[in-house]
Parts: sequence; structure tokens; C-alpha cells
Amino acid sequence: MILKKLFLFIFLISAIRFVYPQSHKYLCVTCDDLPYNTKYFRENNTGRYITDKLLKMFKDYNITVLGSVNSGKLFLNNIPDSSEVKILEDWLNEGMVLANHTYAHKNYNNLYFSEFKNDILDGEIILKELLASRGKTLKYFRHPFLFRGDTKTKADSLQAFLDSLGFIVAPVTIDNSDYIFSWAYEKAKYERNDSLAERIGNDYVDYMRDVLKYYENQSSALFGYNIKHILLMHANLLNADYFDKVIGMYKREGYEFITIDEALQDDCYKMQDEFYKRAGISWLHRWAYTAGKRGDFFKGEPVVPDYIESFIKQ
Repeated sequence: MILKKLFLFIFLISAIRFVYPQSHKYLCVTCDDLPYNTKYFRENNTGRYITDKLLKMFKDYNITVLGSVNSGKLFLNNIPDSSEVKILEDWLNEGMVLANHTYAHKNYNNLYFSEFKNDILDGEIILKELLASRGKTLKYFRHPFLFRGDTKTKADSLQAFLDSLGFIVAPVTIDNSDYIFSWAYEKAKYERNDSLAERIGNDYVDYMRDVLKYYENQSSALFGYNIKHILLMHANLLNADYFDKVIGMYKREGYEFITIDEALQDDCYKMQDEFYKRAGISWLHRWAYTAGKRGDFFKGEPVVPDYIESFIKQ
């Protein structure tokens, strides 16, 4: 019965899009692991560099980004670090939206629900006060690793708890491995191998174009139209240096940038998610799995080049 309803839902959406064809492409940008994420450069000036460059490009392109915060990063020796808190203030001052990404970015698959819910509550520390000081409320939640729960019981328990707190889940339809590229990019920079860093950065932009095309095709195959997408990226050094080129690529592909509120108006986000496994995947793939798609439907997702994987392991 559930599958029949899902197929009917997809059919109705497709029929509506056939009668009223979509004339534009829309993309919401979301940025995880605020205040910032680094592997080789842990000084605050690196975080300042990442923040300033990201916020400038978002402002230049008039993009309102949803930034997901790990509140544990705001503390040094259990005391709030004013320089880290200042970064979140700058995000808010530039008109960005902030979400709870938990305190410590723990793996829900390895925890009891009772443990994980405390990490969610701790994720409100400082963040909630910063928003309240500007007359705003903490509205969105982003799952660490995109893990919703590897059993129905855990997924349902988590969702019920989020509902009780008034959170809206911030899903992802365009997932990618920017964090792997970033590890390699930072390592190359750390080793002062500028030519390799440039190669990694340029290949990252090409990879993101291929990822976009892949999820456009997935959307069309599942719904019959290109949905209002929600992109996942991270506040890291690679994106500070190269995400402006990624933005340029999206614009050449005909995309307009929208807010998370605008993206969630797309009917696709009403689809059920019955994917109860340990993987963290795009909601497009969750919906496809729930609708009974298997095997060949998911083939063709772009992968990180072998030389990058090898370089990281050296």
C-alpha cells in the first residue's frame, strides 16, 4: 500500500510538471561543519581566512546559505572561544541562516538514541543565544554524516524528538565528496606543492559539474523533472579557494540560488524516506530506495580520482 501511494505521488508530480513545465533551475547552498573544518591548518587565522572568503563570495553572488554548526568547536578547554564565536556572528551579520548540526558530530549509528539526543541538545549551546540576540530562532537541523538511523525504531525516535523541539530537517539532494578533495588539497598546501594543489582544485570543479549532472538525471528519472536542489558543501580551505568557480559553473548551467525555505516548497520534499541502513546518502536516493529502485538506477555516480585517494593515504 505504501509503495502504491509513493508511485501515485511521483506520477502526480510528473503530470503536473508536464502540464506546467519548469522554466528555471534552482539550487539552495548549505554549508556544514561551521565554524570551519580543517585537517592540517588548525590555527584560527585559517578559520578566519575560510570564513572571510566564503562570506564574500556568497555576498557577491547574493546567496543566502544555510550554515550547519557543530557547537563543540566553539569551545577551547571547555570555555567559549570568542574568536570562534565571532565567526558565527559574522555569518549572521551577512544574513545567513544557521542550523544545529549537533555538538560533536557523533555517529548516530554507533549510539543509543538517548546518547544522541543529548548531542542535539548540546548543539544549541551558544548558537541559540546568538540567534535570540538577533530576534531569530533555531529552526533547522542537519544530520551528521546524513545518518538518520540504521533501524526504523532509531529513525522514528530521532524524528519524533526533532519534531518535539520544533526542528525542520535540512535534507540534501546533491551529495558529494568535497571533504576528500579538501583533505588532499590541504595536504598539498601543507607540503607546499602548489602545482598539485591547483590540479586538485581544478579537478574538484570538474567533479562538482559531473555530480550536478548525475543528480539532475536522478531527479528526472525519479520525478520526471529537475527538483529544487539542496547542495551540501563544507566550510573548508578548498571551498574558500575554489567554490567561486563552482558557483560560476552553476550559473553557466542556468541555476538560480534560493533559500532553504524556498527549496522546501518543492513537493518532492513531502516524499517518505524508508531507508534504514548505515549509509549517509542523498535524499534523492532515499526516496528512490523507498520507491523500490535498486541496482542500475543508482549507477554512474562520479567518484574521487584515484590519485587523490592515493595521495591522502601516503
